[in-house]
Amino acid sequence: MKRCLFSRRLAAACAAAGMLACAAPLPAGAAQAGGGAVALNANVEREPYFSEVFAGYPGTPGRGEVVVPAGGTAGAVLTWTSGQDSLSWDFAVESDGLYILSVDYRLTGSSGADGVRSLLLDGESPFFEADYIVFPRSWREEGEVRVNSLGDEVRPQTVEDTDWQTMTLTDGHGFYSTPLVFYLTAGTHTFTLSYVKEDMELRAWTLSPYCALSPYEAPAGNEGVREQKLTFQAEETILSKNDASIQREADEDPSAEPFSYGYRLLNAVGGWQWREGGQAVTFTFTVPEDGYYQIALRYVQKWNDGMPAYRSIAIDGAVPCAELAAYRFPYGDDWQTETLGNGEEFFRFWLEAGEHTLTLRAVMGELTPIIQSVYDDMLVISDLMKEINQLTGSDPDPNYDYKFFTYIPTLEEDLRGLSERLKQKSDMLEAITAKSTSMSSNLRSIAAQLDGMVADPFSIAKRADQLTQAQTNLGSWYSEMQTQPLLLDEFTLYTPDQAADVRRSSFFEKLWASVYNFWLSFFKDYNNMASVLDGEVEITDTLNVWIARGTEWAETVKMLADESFTPESGIAVNLNIVPASQLNTGSSNALLLAITAGNAPDVAMGVAANSPVEFAIRDAVVDLSAFDTYEEVRARSLDKIWIPFEYDGGVYAVPETMNFTALFYRTDLFEELELALPDTWEELYDLLLPALYQNGMYFYQTQDFTPFLFQYGGAFYNEAGTASALDTPEAFRAFRAYTEMFTNYGSPVNANFLTRFRTGEMPVGVGNFAFYVQLLTAAPELVGRWAMAPLPGVAKENGEIDRSSGGLAAECDILLAQSGKQQAAWEFLDWWTSTETQRDYARELEARIGVEARWNSANLEVFRSLDWDAGNLAVLEEQFRWATETPVVLGGYYTTRYVNNAFNSVVVSGSKTARDALEDAVKEINRELKMKQEEYGVFVDET
Repeated sequence: MKRCLFSRRLAAACAAAGMLACAAPLPAGAAQAGGGAVALNANVEREPYFSEVFAGYPGTPGRGEVVVPAGGTAGAVLTWTSGQDSLSWDFAVESDGLYILSVDYRLTGSSGADGVRSLLLDGESPFFEADYIVFPRSWREEGEVRVNSLGDEVRPQTVEDTDWQTMTLTDGHGFYSTPLVFYLTAGTHTFTLSYVKEDMELRAWTLSPYCALSPYEAPAGNEGVREQKLTFQAEETILSKNDASIQREADEDPSAEPFSYGYRLLNAVGGWQWREGGQAVTFTFTVPEDGYYQIALRYVQKWNDGMPAYRSIAIDGAVPCAELAAYRFPYGDDWQTETLGNGEEFFRFWLEAGEHTLTLRAVMGELTPIIQSVYDDMLVISDLMKEINQLTGSDPDPNYDYKFFTYIPTLEEDLRGLSERLKQKSDMLEAITAKSTSMSSNLRSIAAQLDGMVADPFSIAKRADQLTQAQTNLGSWYSEMQTQPLLLDEFTLYTPDQAADVRRSSFFEKLWASVYNFWLSFFKDYNNMASVLDGEVEITDTLNVWIARGTEWAETVKMLADESFTPESGIAVNLNIVPASQLNTGSSNALLLAITAGNAPDVAMGVAANSPVEFAIRDAVVDLSAFDTYEEVRARSLDKIWIPFEYDGGVYAVPETMNFTALFYRTDLFEELELALPDTWEELYDLLLPALYQNGMYFYQTQDFTPFLFQYGGAFYNEAGTASALDTPEAFRAFRAYTEMFTNYGSPVNANFLTRFRTGEMPVGVGNFAFYVQLLTAAPELVGRWAMAPLPGVAKENGEIDRSSGGLAAECDILLAQSGKQQAAWEFLDWWTSTETQRDYARELEARIGVEARWNSANLEVFRSLDWDAGNLAVLEEQFRWATETPVVLGGYYTTRYVNNAFNSVVVSGSKTARDALEDAVKEINRELKMKQEEYGVFVDET
């Protein structure tokens, strides 16, 4: 009998045979040998999925191993930067068969992001997943867990391991537990990789035969060690991880080990941050003697509404048997202990005495075919919505018979097919979860709506919104099903003569923990970020800093300050969290009250960009341009971002975060409809908009006058900032162009751009950094189907296109005039805005929270180092050339209000012409400016 054993010798032997990355059989799909498109309906095609291509492969493994030096000669290192679009390598194979491809690589880009490449085989894409090959980084913890002044544990820092890695190519989203497999005929074949993002070095490629894993077979005996039970705390045994966001976590259940009433102990690993396909953690452990061991993992998986989470489990770098390729961890709202097995017996693994590794990688498991089918359904619904919109227009008449099945001949069949597939997915989900879940019920609800449309096609006009909502819901479920969170407390290795420990907290233990924590909350100051300092640091001064950000943001600032700023300067930082509204002007708030009472902090962080000048007018903040290193600090950011902080010859804040404005567009729809991106607004009006309207689509324009005003050569105020400049010919032309985008060219006044971008109703529009992050986090089905472009502009006499935009500055930091420690406070701001600190902060923040917390640092070098696609970064570089800002002046808050009023008068109510509305706004703006100038003594009325 074959036994499932794993020693170092066996792992090495498997590696030589190309077995290390083998996996369980794939879900069955369309038997297709690759290269051909899969038709979803009469109009929509996509590349075949790997599972569909794999199902059509002959089952013969390849023969022989082929090693190709990446740099042309053995040992040569190839450096691949963004300037090289694609690279190719030739492989000569001896026989027809299945092969896998491995590479030795090292990422060299400084952003901390994974590398991404797309792959072609002999000049063609072999399957859908080849468009997104991820080369992950390796991360490890540095330093020990420390305890802060509140008695809570603080995570050690996560740092990158820059050593060489060897990876077998897999899909970038964890859909499969197998590597990507290629069927090659005897002869020479060419693999071509194209740059998507991140520079890297390559050393060698290895083409190996693919062999599928065999199911587990129990060994004949139990020779070896007995009476062993070894428990390892997961958080103490982390060797490496391929995503920095996977961290130690604190679980407050009394049964977690270790546990302390009232204090946060980092006693587990993963949780919600360990949810994305492909994320892997490697743990290290040691066994004292050779023998058979069973493995039990103590985990909680309470996030996925009844659905299990899946992990590919490898021992010493190899998956030992097919059942561990996508192992299922059932849902439960409490801690569970899972001994690896198949339901009939526990698996026994042969381990030699010494050190070993256990790697858990998140995969989609049984959910893969459901997720892929949902993606297909979204493509079909987008097509149906486009067809229906082309027939009915944007505002269908619910009482008109559009004869949908006559004019859209395939609509009935598509609706029936969608309904049937949704019902099948609901059945599959219920089979996996062994119960009805909200998702499976909602899938049936959508299917019922589609059945209603089939039964009564006349009602489709008034039920079209149901398709939009179905598309939105499917997009959410598509993302939700790809989340595979798992929180791991410990793992135990024990010999077959032992039993795994199963422990759970009683109701009374949980109740006492809750009561104790509630009682302690009266004495613990959770808004004051506790210090974590070595006893050897000599403190010469202490700064009082207020920060308008969340706990994890503030905690990260405090950690970095304790690690570098305080030891180097001797200045301690006392950090206090306040709500964002409490640091801005415009109403009574904590900062204004503190200034009035003479108790202002030394520094305030996360202040809105329009507030510093308001404080400066009241002599409440310090002119930063007087400090010695001011010019050095200023050079770290775009020069125009400082405009809102300048007043009366002084500069009263340093920029902390910044924004951008750009065009976002659906590349798939632009390609399908053969649309061209506009360079100017005239091209938008004359070429793009008519093509969009012919297809029932729209352009999204933000309600932002600034780009039009700047591009037409206008300004908000005169040079002195004492009067509005919106009464100039340039401003009138700009305002007319701005309002005509809505009155003449049909841009919706109110629209959810994200939703309509996803459905395809608005395949192009103006967005910013927040929209960019939304696309990354809330629209995963659009990966590879959208891009950014510079804003349309106005052609100048010299032929150059002016693409000016505003809204560059986001949040900033100020130094309060009441501070008696102004030099120390400036040293802190200098340290905080430095490239090293901002880069560490951006990495640590995204590691802790995820991509949704991506830090849009105003430090330009750090902003460039974020995880940008190379093409999108080039767009931003171009747009930054034109980015500018609006000065803040006395009474300037009225400008925004009355420009918006003028917009509403023209666009919403239609009661005024553009010129009349703007003229009326200028009168009101100037009246307020004059009143504020007189109030503060900077205006003299000589009449």
